[in-house]
Amino acid sequence: MNFINIDRKSRVSLSKQLYMYYKESVLNGNLKSNDKLPSTRELSKDLNIARNVVLDCYEQLIAEGYIYTKSGSGTYICEGVKFQQNKTKTETHFNKNECSIEKISFRTGIPDLDHIPIIKWAKIYKESILNIDVTQMDYQNSFGSYELRSQLSGYLERVRGVCTSPDHILITNGAAQAFSLLCQLVEEHEYALVENPISYGIIHTLKSNQVAMRPIRVDEYGMVTSELPKQSPKLIFTTPSHQFPTGVVLPINRRIEMIKYAQKHETYIVEDDYDSEFRFDGGPIPSMQYLDPQKVIYVGTFSKTLMPALRIGYMVLPDQLLHEIENIKYVADLHSPNFEQIALAKFIEIGLFDRHINKMRRLYLKKRNHLIQCLEKEFGERVTITGAQAGMHFVAAFKDVTFDEALMSKIGENNIEIIAMSKHYISDHSTSQIDNALIFGYGNTKTEQMEKGVRLLASIVLANSEDSE
Repeated sequence: MNFINIDRKSRVSLSKQLYMYYKESVLNGNLKSNDKLPSTRELSKDLNIARNVVLDCYEQLIAEGYIYTKSGSGTYICEGVKFQQNKTKTETHFNKNECSIEKISFRTGIPDLDHIPIIKWAKIYKESILNIDVTQMDYQNSFGSYELRSQLSGYLERVRGVCTSPDHILITNGAAQAFSLLCQLVEEHEYALVENPISYGIIHTLKSNQVAMRPIRVDEYGMVTSELPKQSPKLIFTTPSHQFPTGVVLPINRRIEMIKYAQKHETYIVEDDYDSEFRFDGGPIPSMQYLDPQKVIYVGTFSKTLMPALRIGYMVLPDQLLHEIENIKYVADLHSPNFEQIALAKFIEIGLFDRHINKMRRLYLKKRNHLIQCLEKEFGERVTITGAQAGMHFVAAFKDVTFDEALMSKIGENNIEIIAMSKHYISDHSTSQIDNALIFGYGNTKTEQMEKGVRLLASIVLANSEDSE
């Protein structure tokens, strides 16, 4: 008689239960090398189960190398399969109070998730996928969907002044992948020049790809192009239409100076145009790329303008880089997911994307104004707002306040999620570093959260000032 516990009410199949019993018995040494197993007929009779169940179990064990058969002799345990398993489970530390505590978030780069047109998107997605040609379910060109690249080409020329064609656009998995692919252009002896301050995401991407970086100062007009280095970089990373995080706009004279520098030194400029559609005073600032499409690599994303979960970005590439970047993209992941690209192309084509942008621009303007009012109400003349002309964030500088680690810890302990301006500087010893400012993202922050968060922030800053005296 074989004493094997079979649970007939379990959702796990009988064959799987039997397989797990023998597998565990072999691994822990209860069944030893060359021990003979009962025949399939004998075991099925003893356990009162169908013989096919036992056959399925034995076949799986044979396929994995736990047992073997001798013709005319029987089934035996293989040699060398005893193994002490490490079954230590990772402990999950869960605080019941965490779920009940409201976190007030001023994160940057997050659009208003409540206003994503998900129903319209789902309808377009369903219709697009149900009507695709079978060839679109095959592997695709590394550049991405031609339909999306065609729509993007028209949109970028019309809205951002980008000089391009579908053949010069490569679809990526968000802007983050675009930066990562571009890192492959930088050789070991070369480096990338980056604005200081800069998005931590770009810093992280460059470091992760072992790309050497050097900072260049940003003032109230953007990158200080008069300080471009004599030793030229391979890439210059810049956000000219809405510098992150300061929010300033790079004037045309500095744009021209940077372009001439790139032309002279065989350098490429990477224009990160992450949210320039959301400009509140006048139209969007034209892209820098139109000045010289052969020296500027234009990078955009739908993470800010539509939704982060979509993970679609794009690059507009110069002629000389088309083949090289195509090969780099192919090695990285062959191509980006195609279904989302097809749906997005239709979303743009029928005007839904333009309407969404216009709607969100009005919404972000209201949010920006409300947040500024909250700050001015609580801090009065002690707060100065800059970089609020566009996008989903601005910088607030506070008189006689230093947002050091201790103060930022207090703010975090009170469940306010916000980043100090100083965190975006590459060097802590920069003479131009600003340490009295916070970056307020408001894209996904509700108005009631703004009011509560600013009141709480004011009380923390006031208490910290009293402690310092």
